[in-house]
Amino acid sequence: MNTPIIETDRLLLRPFCEQDTENVFACWESDPDVAKYMFWCSHNDINKTKEWISFETEQIPSDKWFRWAVIIKSTNTLIGTGLVYFEEEYNLFEVGYNLGKEYWGYGYATEAMKAVVEYAKNIPGVKELVGRYAKENPASGNVLKKLGFVYCREIPYEANEGNVYYEGVECKLSLT
Repeated sequence: MNTPIIETDRLLLRPFCEQDTENVFACWESDPDVAKYMFWCSHNDINKTKEWISFETEQIPSDKWFRWAVIIKSTNTLIGTGLVYFEEEYNLFEVGYNLGKEYWGYGYATEAMKAVVEYAKNIPGVKELVGRYAKENPASGNVLKKLGFVYCREIPYEANEGNVYYEGVECKLSLT
């Protein structure tokens, strides 16, 4: 299953391509504020972003990894990413998302992830999704709540490649 192109009212979600590297680096990968609660560390070198883009483009035909570049349709501006992927730790598909800081607070993450959740309903065998967030990042929790995810339990939350730990929350969404 190739990662498809998806449209919402304001957004276009499409697979990443090599030409996105500079925009990705400038918009969020080089920003420690965006990476603060993410599993990855911010990039201080565009070559790390090139490696990331290369990994993402290799995943396009995967049936267990679907990542989209989130684009504002009216301006053709790349603002972030949305993801649904198979997480072996949970034996479930998990959602993830992040936007460049300048695009926080406009409902883009919720709009993009509603489309991603709809897509996940078509992945064979997927009946439930998991989402996790750091308690210190309630905006991410609000996105999950708006998508219909429900609280399951508190968990340790690992960020920045295991260099930082927070108190976290695990939520699940039934797709049936």
